[in-house]
Amino acid sequence: MATGIIYDGYPSMDEIKEANGWPDEERFAKGPVAVVECVQQIPCNPCESACPLHAIHIGEPITNTPQVDREKCIGCGMCVAACPGLAIFLVDKSYSETEATVSFPFEYDPLPEKGAEIDALSRAGEYVCKGRVIKVMNPKKNDHTPVVTIAIPKEHADTVRTMRRLKLPEAHEGFHPVEPEGPLDDDVIVCRCEEITAGEIRKAIREYHATTVTEVKRRVRAGMGLCQGRTCGKLVSRIIAEETGKKMNEIQGSTDRPPVRPVTFGELAEDGEDQEG
Repeated sequence: MATGIIYDGYPSMDEIKEANGWPDEERFAKGPVAVVECVQQIPCNPCESACPLHAIHIGEPITNTPQVDREKCIGCGMCVAACPGLAIFLVDKSYSETEATVSFPFEYDPLPEKGAEIDALSRAGEYVCKGRVIKVMNPKKNDHTPVVTIAIPKEHADTVRTMRRLKLPEAHEGFHPVEPEGPLDDDVIVCRCEEITAGEIRKAIREYHATTVTEVKRRVRAGMGLCQGRTCGKLVSRIIAEETGKKMNEIQGSTDRPPVRPVTFGELAEDGEDQEG
């Protein structure tokens, strides 16, 4: 039976090891280390520039999967919040004789409090074990991507990658829409792929009279990145609604397109030679 990110929606261990490698137990024993689980060849490299010790390498082409120099990595965790795909984790198997810690991005409200007991989940979102919150980091430089560190039994360190959301409604209650807390500050990044701020989107609306998501996209590239607006599209619509007075359902969205990968003339020529042969 086929498994992996295409079939299950999350990467298998084999895919991760093939794409990014995996720290050996000797390295795990030395302390915290970044574990990258980015298995798709996509044009993305913020993790490379986020590492102060240049321990993450992507190089050329930009579609290479990230590789970690685990001897350089000191487990600072700067790459965890920087990854737009939320695919980097910090694992420390040296935390204690019986426990390990896992640090992961957690973009949900409410954030847990230090010392709280939580349900630790796998890559598939399935319950693995109980965990304890050790630390919650949400500095301004993380750009609204908090990083939560939990302690778990050491035998689950390779499996646990997140925690269950807090204060979910009971099964009979369902979910209720949450009202916006007001306009986003101008310096808030709305499009993470292209690093476009709310202020830049407002400028496109006010100065260029953009009234649809596509018109904003043409002016400031919001929605032209890897996710094709799947992450930022609703926020762009919300800003348009705030600026124009339109209702959300009156705002035309953009057309999603799959990402493409640049091909050199040399590669094309090689393909032609193969076909002729």
